[in-house]
Amino acid sequence: MRKFFISLLCVCVFSTLHAQGYASVSPQAFAQQTQTLRELQYSLQSLQSRLDAIEQRQNSLAARMSSLEKGSRFADKDDLAALRSDLSALRASQGEMREAVVDEISGKMAKLINQRDAAQKKAQESKQKSGYEHVVEAGQTVSAIAQAYKVSVSSILRANNIKDPTKIRVGQKLFIPDP
Repeated sequence: MRKFFISLLCVCVFSTLHAQGYASVSPQAFAQQTQTLRELQYSLQSLQSRLDAIEQRQNSLAARMSSLEKGSRFADKDDLAALRSDLSALRASQGEMREAVVDEISGKMAKLINQRDAAQKKAQESKQKSGYEHVVEAGQTVSAIAQAYKVSVSSILRANNIKDPTKIRVGQKLFIPDP
């Protein structure tokens, strides 16, 4: 059941990343995300081993307790109480491990999603920054410049953070975004 649980979480991680554009990031971001996924896989394997050890200990204690309760060995109430206490502690530890798995996967997924978002934002910013630099000459207006570059006046104003298009001056450098 645990292996199914961990496998299901892995499938969720990969499905979520794919659905959210994991494959559409830059090669550097992809390499970083691949490394993070490898780290996640290693952590999951480590947690799986720890869960297996806990389950073996739990099964051993349960078998001893069952054997003692059936009277196949001499036992007193203190032995049974100690075994029950050990079994309860192991069950609690197993629950904590499950929470640790979920917390770690959630953290790694958040990290991957943030990396992907940052890479997409960077790609979008670099895409927006493609264009030309124009030095304003005497007699030029924003609309004339926009017409010459075949772009809209509003895109020039937005790219240069200009509020009033009549306030441009000779020698001013304007960024003209690609159409």
